[in-house]
Amino acid sequence: MFAADLRVLDVQRNEGRINVESELYIAAPPAQVFAALSDYDNLASLSSRFLESRSRIDSDGTMRVYTLIEGCVWFFCRTVERYARLETEPPVSITATAIPESSDFLYGVEHWQLTPEGGGTVVAYTHELEPRFWVPPLIGVWAIRRALAKDAIKAATRIEQLAQKTRVSAGE
Repeated sequence: MFAADLRVLDVQRNEGRINVESELYIAAPPAQVFAALSDYDNLASLSSRFLESRSRIDSDGTMRVYTLIEGCVWFFCRTVERYARLETEPPVSITATAIPESSDFLYGVEHWQLTPEGGGTVVAYTHELEPRFWVPPLIGVWAIRRALAKDAIKAATRIEQLAQKTRVSAGE
């Protein structure tokens, strides 16, 4: 039995930028949620929208991640590339900042804040992005909200499944 719950989801457009805010409850401890969210080479295991993901650590110690994501609005589908610089504070926060010169985004900052609640974790998520491509003003925000609502619960449930496997393999 899984207890994933999407408590808040808000998508707004402010000029050329799109702002996303959400809050999820995941029935798994913060360390296990953080481990799933920061497994950058296996993001496709959390969402089918991720076609490809990989990470590397630069010589200066900076962690970088590449993602190839597909999104569709009715029959119009778009594949989006993003290279980002990561900053993490295990097991409480992850921040990904898009690298505009090698991404389909002029600007993008994504942040996950993990807070324990009961036996699980509240994940507060914010994402401010400015794509290089045109997003229809009204339908775009609606479509993003709809896709995120659908994917958020699936991803949270998948994280819970991974956490249960981790607990079993750890002998809990």
